[in-house]
Amino acid sequence: MIRGDMQETETQPFRRQVFFISGYDPRGALFLHKNCVTETDKWSETSGYPVKTGPRKNIGKLVRRWVITSDIPGGPAETNFDFLQWDDIIRAHWDKRNWLVYLQGIGVLWRLFLDGVFTRTIRDSWPISTVMVAPAATAILHGLGVLLPLIGLIGLYFFPGIIGKVIALALIGIGAYAFWWIRKNMDRYRPEWNGRIGVFANKMAISRDSVPGLDERLNQMADHIVASIEEGKPDEALIIGHSFGTTLATIVAARVLERRPEWGGKDSPLGFVTLGQTQSLLSFRKKHGWYHEELSRFAKFPDFNWLDFSSPPDGACFALINVLDFLPNPPKSMPKMLNAQFHKIHTEEHMNEARYFRMLMHFFYLHANGHPQIGTDLYDFVLLIAGNQSARQRYAARQSGKPYFKKEK
Repeated sequence: MIRGDMQETETQPFRRQVFFISGYDPRGALFLHKNCVTETDKWSETSGYPVKTGPRKNIGKLVRRWVITSDIPGGPAETNFDFLQWDDIIRAHWDKRNWLVYLQGIGVLWRLFLDGVFTRTIRDSWPISTVMVAPAATAILHGLGVLLPLIGLIGLYFFPGIIGKVIALALIGIGAYAFWWIRKNMDRYRPEWNGRIGVFANKMAISRDSVPGLDERLNQMADHIVASIEEGKPDEALIIGHSFGTTLATIVAARVLERRPEWGGKDSPLGFVTLGQTQSLLSFRKKHGWYHEELSRFAKFPDFNWLDFSSPPDGACFALINVLDFLPNPPKSMPKMLNAQFHKIHTEEHMNEARYFRMLMHFFYLHANGHPQIGTDLYDFVLLIAGNQSARQRYAARQSGKPYFKKEK
């Protein structure tokens, strides 16, 4: 059993176990650990309360662990933060040829259209459709940037009359502008990264075995979580997924509940948190497959504590979309869909930077608040992973939100 009744005292801190599954990022534990060090230091400096991230340790081949300690009003807390590795699988599918990724993006976009994902995305959460289009648009605009000036140069010689020369010059200008614009905006939309995610998501949609080793890794993650909770008996255990990692984390959490169904009740300290969800890349598909089968397991646990944080300005997530809405009778308040409200927790300078570099906001879920507020239910990554209050308690009073972009019928 999980121990959920431990009282926080000066001698006995609130004990938490975090199991973190990253997005489609080959940088792995090194990047996330550095992020935790940086962001807990920032939070401490801003709030005046000490939160410290310790060094990385290897716990077998699957896990990299570090300890996060805090001493804030209400008592101390200690978190074992387990980074569950799958970056080796990512690197095996990480094509370094950006030009090929852009070309593949055309096929990915076509597949998303045929499967109904793109059409529904435009209707229910349109900002991320820009991210879906970006790789294909990059390939097309690069092609136009080369082809149109070439045709124009040939046309200067062969096109007859003044009108022909004007058309030729226009083709050169349009092609040059297309090439200039896409090169200027590459860093804003990161089409090479998003293209790789799209390719991988399409592979995952095919079957459990379409990505070699992935299904086994998900089972290993679930087994590690079960064993760690049973051994450590923490006050709170959180499975956390970010970005495309939310897709894997939903599978892992479902398999943990399958192994230990008693952990799915409303009094269980086990919780699940998805940050900047992208699960709809699979769940929006008209033809239901293995991923829908995995998600269907949550129907048995309507009181399970699943918090889904997203933000409408984050153009790389499906904002406030209930990924379980394909179920015949989905749970009424699970997952609890919450707006991260970045405009309330980050500085205006930070927000303005993200409004230009569109992908930056997708990482705000992992950043320290510019204005930490301990006694509120505002989203706070540092308090989520290092605070002395459980996520269930902190967000108990907040109601699940409604789809932000989807028009109600």
